[in-house]
Amino acid sequence: MKKLFLLILILLSQNLFAKNVYFLEIKGVITPFTVKYIKGAIQKAENDSGFLVLKIDTPGGVLDSTRKIVQNIFESKAKIISFVSPQGARAGSAGTFIVLASDMAVMAEGTNIGAAHPVSVTGKDIEGEIGKKIENDTVAFMKSIAEKRGRNVQAATQTVLNSKSFTSSEALQSKLIDLIVNSDSELLNKIEEKYQEKNLSPVYIKPDIYEKISIFLSDPNVLMLLLIIAILSIFLEIKMPGTFVFAGIGISALLLFLFGINIIPLNYMALLLILAGIALLIMEIFIPSFGLLTFASVVSLVFGMKLLFDKEGNMGIGVSSMMIAVVVSIILLIALIIGRLVLKDFKKKPETGMEKLINMTGTVKVWNDKKGKVFLNGEFWDAVSEDTLSVGDTVQVTNYKDMTLYVKKC
Repeated sequence: MKKLFLLILILLSQNLFAKNVYFLEIKGVITPFTVKYIKGAIQKAENDSGFLVLKIDTPGGVLDSTRKIVQNIFESKAKIISFVSPQGARAGSAGTFIVLASDMAVMAEGTNIGAAHPVSVTGKDIEGEIGKKIENDTVAFMKSIAEKRGRNVQAATQTVLNSKSFTSSEALQSKLIDLIVNSDSELLNKIEEKYQEKNLSPVYIKPDIYEKISIFLSDPNVLMLLLIIAILSIFLEIKMPGTFVFAGIGISALLLFLFGINIIPLNYMALLLILAGIALLIMEIFIPSFGLLTFASVVSLVFGMKLLFDKEGNMGIGVSSMMIAVVVSIILLIALIIGRLVLKDFKKKPETGMEKLINMTGTVKVWNDKKGKVFLNGEFWDAVSEDTLSVGDTVQVTNYKDMTLYVKKC
């Protein structure tokens, strides 16, 4: 009985003194929302005297938001461990600063880090004095992070100066990170070894509904898709009024898009290019240009989508080439459908005037020699023919002159 009581006390004491390791997934673009998300997780870890693991998979983000996250990491009383995970993930651009700023930097196999040079989404350097100032400021920011955490300053600054990227093994060899592990459990063991802790317990922080929506809308590809859906739906509602289905879809997509651009800064000149591209496509419907307006629409849309998030302070944020290809394919498909309808309309026989009578058939009612009257399309018409005709014969209209029909015997 005493042994059982002692065993229960040991188990209770282990749970009582166990420390929590909070796991927080950071996916997608680093935005002002990400700052709040990470700050809340840091407060949880501090209140519990534990650790916080940031599982990172990001293409980049807003530089100002990245600075705030780094500040929160430096000021945190809890230990912050960054973990580029799962395998195949990346900590690109802005994510590099967060990883190197952490107390412990870890990557999984098959991941990469780097390409932190402040470039536009077109891949070009920011030119002029402003470009130099931004580059120098970003280099100094990276250098201060590397010096504080005792990392390889030269390798860290190369990610900014030359947009250099490192695989997990290269990053470990260059002393940019501390470890390579492939699972959460393996990481927990390494944390226990490094900080001489025992009974570390993982706690996974799950986003609430608002956070899930914000994460969803922080994807540039989602915002681009919402914008296209909004524009096309509103256009369809104008063309087919009364159902309000397209109007509802369009307004909902537009509201979500407006909410999303409060998360990611937007280039409004690029937005105008996209709207111009849609306008040119609509003009093609009413002003057939044999493809010229469609070509202008595609060019305008491609440049607009490429530059949509090309704004100072945005690092690695942009609409993917796949999304651009999908949108252009949809535009070309719509243009092809419009072209077929226009061509069909062009070839179609006129529905009014004398032209509509050609090839129609009627019945001879009065005939004398080479001329007479035929009943056609509910009316009596004067007609002439080279054929020998009799009353009651069926004839077909071949041509007309003034109000007289030229007919032949069927």
